[in-house]
Amino acid sequence: MEEIDRSLNRAVHALGFKFKKDSNRRALIEKPNIAEMRTKFLRQYMQEIRSSSRRPIVFMDETWIYSKGNPGKSWQDEDLKSVRKPAGYDGKRFIIVHAGTSTGFIQNASLLFVSKSLKEDYHGEMNGDLFKKWLINNLLNNLEEPSLIVIDNAPYHSTLEKLPTSSWTKGDMVAGLTRRNIPFDSTLFKPEL
Repeated sequence: MEEIDRSLNRAVHALGFKFKKDSNRRALIEKPNIAEMRTKFLRQYMQEIRSSSRRPIVFMDETWIYSKGNPGKSWQDEDLKSVRKPAGYDGKRFIIVHAGTSTGFIQNASLLFVSKSLKEDYHGEMNGDLFKKWLINNLLNNLEEPSLIVIDNAPYHSTLEKLPTSSWTKGDMVAGLTRRNIPFDSTLFKPEL
């Protein structure tokens, strides 16, 4: 057993790790369910890549940018000539949504709009309705069929429609049934729907 410990110690040391006293700094620890989801995704992804009937793989994401760059942050090198010029920050922030494959961006699939909020987390600007509209109008209409779309797990990427409750009016229920193309008898009373 001691021989295995020494071998493992040498292997870990060869990878660049050193065994030393821990500092009081916090470490990032991954949640097991996140690791499990990533493993499942990677297995499915590799299966798709190895498939003989491989579909185009489309990756999509959202980000934001200030109209005149990110205030207070910039890419810099160690050269003394690399000096930040004031950008004249105007406070406008744009949200960008796009998708692409290994060959480039999907033609006509971009979405760009001015953010109404300057909160650090731009995800409040996106919602299920806006994402669904972009997905249908901008992305799906411009893809080869069949394609595999890789989407992260932002909450607005998987919204559910609310199910009817007793507080819904008959009109709301009828509208929901009509939206889902569910046949119904319009002479029925609300509790019967």
